[in-house]
Amino acid sequence: MGRPGRLLAVVVAALGFASAAQARPLLGITGDLPRFEALTGQQSTVHQAFLGWGQGLSYGSPFVSLFGTLAPIPMIHLGTGLGSSGKEAITPAQIAGGGGDAYLIALNQAIAQWGKGIYVRPMAEMNNDGNLWSGFTKGGAPKAGHSPADYRRAFARIYLILHGGPATEINAKLRALGEPAIAHDLARNPFPRLRIVWNPLAGGNPRIPANAAQNYYPGAAYVDVDAGDIFEETLGDTAPWNDLEALYKASIAHGKPFAIPEWGLFGVDDQKFVQHMCTFLKTHGRTEEAGFFESKPGTIFDIAPKTKSRAAYRSCITPLGAAVPAWAAAGQTAPGNPSTTPTVTFTLNGQSIGSASAPIGADEIELDMIPATGVIAEAYWIRGGKSLGPMTVPSGATGAVFATSPGGAAPTPLVRPRAGTDFHVRWSASGVITSAWWSRVGKLLAQIPVTSGETSIAMTQASG
Repeated sequence: MGRPGRLLAVVVAALGFASAAQARPLLGITGDLPRFEALTGQQSTVHQAFLGWGQGLSYGSPFVSLFGTLAPIPMIHLGTGLGSSGKEAITPAQIAGGGGDAYLIALNQAIAQWGKGIYVRPMAEMNNDGNLWSGFTKGGAPKAGHSPADYRRAFARIYLILHGGPATEINAKLRALGEPAIAHDLARNPFPRLRIVWNPLAGGNPRIPANAAQNYYPGAAYVDVDAGDIFEETLGDTAPWNDLEALYKASIAHGKPFAIPEWGLFGVDDQKFVQHMCTFLKTHGRTEEAGFFESKPGTIFDIAPKTKSRAAYRSCITPLGAAVPAWAAAGQTAPGNPSTTPTVTFTLNGQSIGSASAPIGADEIELDMIPATGVIAEAYWIRGGKSLGPMTVPSGATGAVFATSPGGAAPTPLVRPRAGTDFHVRWSASGVITSAWWSRVGKLLAQIPVTSGETSIAMTQASG
């Protein structure tokens, strides 16, 4: 449904469509995966998280940590809300104008570091007036900065940045779209390992011509998987199946596989709807995923109290589920990408409060602190002595852990000398830290000894 406040969802991942359609769909569930398995017998293959804008970078669990909780195949829904506040953090027009690039670039790096199959589903159900990123109000009035054209441009930019590659290639495409350039090369996250999903709601609200789903389509060059969500709101299998069928037929015209990331029962127990979905999955061979919404006690979507629907699900939907495909199960590094991605985790009182991943080619990090408090005010990735631009620093951070590869024991933090204002770390292409030092307003204060083969280092503010 794509509504604010929904944090986690389990969804199904898509298989590569380069050769042939998948014989059976992957199945998933929003919410409590083990609980849903107990209710229906389903072996869910993909776990989805609904993120507010900035989540995974400036607040919440860091991206790569989050991905690990969503195995075997994560699906990340990108919303534009600010946490659970219900407020909009960024508009589609602002995304198209480059206003969200820092967040998207961090996600690009995290996907490269993950190195396995993953779905990203930007601003789904854009034709649903209940979503912040929708193009129209419930009454049909257009929303400034949210038009279908704004959405198309934002989606294309998200697609290009997340898939990554050399800046020259990306910028040529951005110029053709009339959008600003990026500053440096990005990690390459190729299809099919990364699948970006374009996903309207079947039918949509409001039902006006200007809000038709296809008005939001950014073009086949910027989509990996077409999709549609569908829900039953009254008894008798009255869901908008004709609209879902239209989205499926459009996917054929676009040359894309199809997915149903969210489908469910809106407060009704209707086994006919579940049986209809079973028939749809059996007869629409390009459908590679179907994710039920949801397994969460007490919600109107929970299947637990819907005994007729639950029985139909167990007998018909569950047996359709496919195993995790090889492309998603096997981690791999794209040509030209480093085998690991350096990361910095910002801390406060020893607890993580945010993280950032280094852009391709970075070989140094600089953290600048407020002398009186030790709070990290600014941080930069550097390549060849030149800044690649500032990174987002969580408010109040007084420490940091830098590592060129994941895993291993956390290093003992070095205490900032009272006169120190800057902390620098430099590393080699192989990920070994070669030097580190404290400086004061750009002037060397003290070298920090590093051991041979060291790949992590930490700093903190002195207590008291």
